Amino acid sequence: MTVMLLSPSTMDLQVPPAPWDALVRRSADLLQASGTTTSHYVDAIFDSLRRNGDYMLVAPRVLLAHARPESGALGTGISLVTTTDDIPFSGDAARPVRLFFTLSAVDSDAHLELLTHLATVLTDDALLSELSTSSDATRVASIINPAQPCC
Repeated sequence: MTVMLLSPSTMDLQVPPAPWDALVRRSADLLQASGTTTSHYVDAIFDSLRRNGDYMLVAPRVLLAHARPESGALGTGISLVTTTDDIPFSGDAARPVRLFFTLSAVDSDAHLELLTHLATVLTDDALLSELSTSSDATRVASIINPAQPCC
């Protein structure tokens, strides 16, 4: 099993505004380029969003894209695209997104530590603000990766 935490190669920080779906795809493509998912994984993400609605909006301004392991997960990892401005999710300005994560996991246990740590980060207003505005990939990785001290 491959476990790939957030690294500079799986981040694209402070990108200009674009449609929300293009940013989800961009984040998913980073995981595919790292060898953590197949090309089918991003299709499964969009299929899930069409079927299940906006449940991937996990916190204010945060989207956590993911699909089932059998949909193309080759390893456990996470990617992140951040934007310079809020992006309306599905055209709805009341649901802005600025952090576009994509998570891949080969089973339900493989990503538990990462998700637990991510939940802690996403409930810390100061860290969430820093993630939203930082262009420092090393700092962002230190905040997200549970194996590294962040604060």
